[in-house]
Amino acid sequence: MMNQKTAVVTITLSVLKERGQDYELGGDISISDVLSDADKAKIRDQVFAGFRAGKIEMSEDSKPKYTEDKDLKSYVSGLVNNWHRKAKEFNSGAKYEAKNPGSRAGSGDEKIREMKKLLGQVTDPTAKKMIEEEIANRQEEIAATNAPTIDASKLPEALRHLVK
Repeated sequence: MMNQKTAVVTITLSVLKERGQDYELGGDISISDVLSDADKAKIRDQVFAGFRAGKIEMSEDSKPKYTEDKDLKSYVSGLVNNWHRKAKEFNSGAKYEAKNPGSRAGSGDEKIREMKKLLGQVTDPTAKKMIEEEIANRQEEIAATNAPTIDASKLPEALRHLVK
């Protein structure tokens, strides 16, 4: 049985090889520049088949969530996309960087979720601005509660005044 990342890497290379495309892991070319839509579909199908055949690892907690084919196919699609974007060997050794860092900030907070829903329904620019300000305030509030505690006594005297 192989882990999920190894499965995606192995299957991706296999699909490219079938097509006659040599791909060098960690090379200068990003996988996104090489894969066609047909390649991606074939990779997803093979990863899906690997899960169904029990050849690819899945945690015991996750198995009950993906008994339906449509649910597993959705999971596989995200899994493959995730490794194609984030695996260094597929991206010239470069570390993954989010396109919109912080865009999901507060997404686990009920108040922010509800305010974002409201924001999507409101058309009045003044009301939108007010909602956006409340979202920003709530995000700052959450960030403040997650801030680390700093022991000023362990800092050099010249830096102690910076501790709030």
